[in-house]
Parts: sequence; C-alpha cells; structure tokens
Amino acid sequence: MLTNFIIAVRAVVPIFLLILAGMGAGRLSILTEQELSHVNKAIFQVMFPVMMFYNVYSADFSGVIMPGYIAFCLIMLLVVYGVGLLTAFLTEKRSDSRGALVQAVYRGNFVLMGIPIMRNLMGEEAMGLTAVMVAIVVPCYNVLAVITLEAFRGGKLKPTKLAGRILTNPLIFGAAAGILAAALGVRLPETIESPVSQIASAASVTALMVMGASFRFGSIRENRKNLVIGVAGKLIVSPGLALGAGYALGLRGLPLALLIIMFGAPCAVSGYTMAQQMDSNADLAAGCLIFTSLFSCATICGWIFLFKQLGAF
Repeated sequence: MLTNFIIAVRAVVPIFLLILAGMGAGRLSILTEQELSHVNKAIFQVMFPVMMFYNVYSADFSGVIMPGYIAFCLIMLLVVYGVGLLTAFLTEKRSDSRGALVQAVYRGNFVLMGIPIMRNLMGEEAMGLTAVMVAIVVPCYNVLAVITLEAFRGGKLKPTKLAGRILTNPLIFGAAAGILAAALGVRLPETIESPVSQIASAASVTALMVMGASFRFGSIRENRKNLVIGVAGKLIVSPGLALGAGYALGLRGLPLALLIIMFGAPCAVSGYTMAQQMDSNADLAAGCLIFTSLFSCATICGWIFLFKQLGAF
C-alpha cells in the first residue's frame, strides 16, 4: 500500500512543480494577461488536438479486447456524467460554473495516473487492457467536455448551432484524425511523427504552467462550495459508483482495479484550458485540478486498500 501511495505522489508532484513554475512566472509578470490568453488559445487550437491525435494514433490495440467490459465502462461514464449534470443543476445557477463542475466530476487524468499505478498494482500484464481503455475513454472524455462546455456557454443555443460548434471543435478534429489513422493503419514518416510526439508531450506541460500563471488564489474562496462538490464528486462519488456497480456485477482482478484509476484519477489537465477557451469558469476548473491532484494520492490508495480487503484483486 505504501508503494502505491509513493507512486501516486510521484505522479502528481510534477503537476504541482509545473503549476508552481507557472505561478512564479505570473508573479514576475513575465507574461501579460493578453499573452497568457494567446498562449492558451494556441494550446487549445494546436497542441491539444495534436495530443488527442497522437494518443489514439500511438495506442496499441493489440492488447486484450473485452467488448462487454468496454461497454460497461462507457455506460458507467455516462452514469457519472449524468450524476454530475444533475448535481450542477441542483447546486449552481451560473451556466459557466455548471459546465466546469460537470467536467470536474466525470473527466479524469487517466493517462497520468493509470499506467504507473496499474503497472505496480497488477504487473506488466495490465498494460495491454490499460492502453486500450485509455485510447477509448480519453476521446469520450473530450467529446463530452466539448458538448458540455458548449451547451453551458450561456444564451439560447439551437441544436444545429450546438452541433456545428461541436463538429468544428479542434479536439474533436484531433480525435477523429487519430481514430481514422488507427482504423486505416496509417503510419507517419519518422520526420513527421517525431515532432508530433514532441508537441503532444509538451501540451500538458505548457497548459499546467499557463494555468499556474493565470491562477488567482482569491478564486478558491469564490468557488468554495463548487470546489468541495467537484473534488468529492471526482474522487469519491465517481469511483464509488463505478466500483460498486462493477463489484456487484462480478468484476474482479484487473478489470475492477482499472476502474479505480479510470474513475478515481484527479481532474484532467486539459480541463482548465478548455474551460478558459470555451467561456466556462476557468478558476473553478483550475481549483478542481489542484485539489483533486492533492487528495487523489490518499483516495486512490484508500480504494485500493478497500477492495484488496474484500479480496477483489
């Protein structure tokens, strides 16, 4: 258990160091508010679409394919999304905060936490299914995020206009291009694949530093209620629903353990940039990312301990 806690800490420490580096740059006024806005726009329109493409394009789909399990995970993702949506409507009146809150509850940093913790918990044999689920679930996270943030932008929005905004969203383009490349077996030349990989790797790093430079500590007090809801929803309610349903349906071993990271990982790094670029409550998104990352080390280990005691894996 201590080993898993140390691995979780090691996974989130880089997040805080990058945020702190960004905060330092912000306090030194290295970047103006206008420049930060421009960088965020570049991350949203260029770096994240490339990252989405590369995550799907580079995924190894030769791992274990379990259609029933994949269907269960996608259904539970929609259930958790629905719970987040209902909670946002019941507890928050502002549309921009509703969008950020819903995103915080269901959308996790599966890539960052999933691979190292699953490798330690279940061994190398877990990597095949983990990689497959990352390639399937992460694009679904992003599609739901685009739909949610567009729907909560405010004002009256016709279905045709909403559909148009979704289809022209840069992240949707990136995911679609990755799916098409994977389906057709397209392989990029090394001279192209290398810079694509570098841009994909730099996307989260850049986003975290920009978030740190933009973060206002006063926003914690302003969003206190929603931060509590978002953190509890992401780290307790979301994994609790998925793990409870999975255990009741007889899931054991690797498939059950994978749900801990799939649904209990901290908020996704890209959530802040998307919120900022799509007129949502970026301060709330940033706060949820910071606090879920902080507390996830304890909650993930708690879920692992509980289900190990139950003999589930």
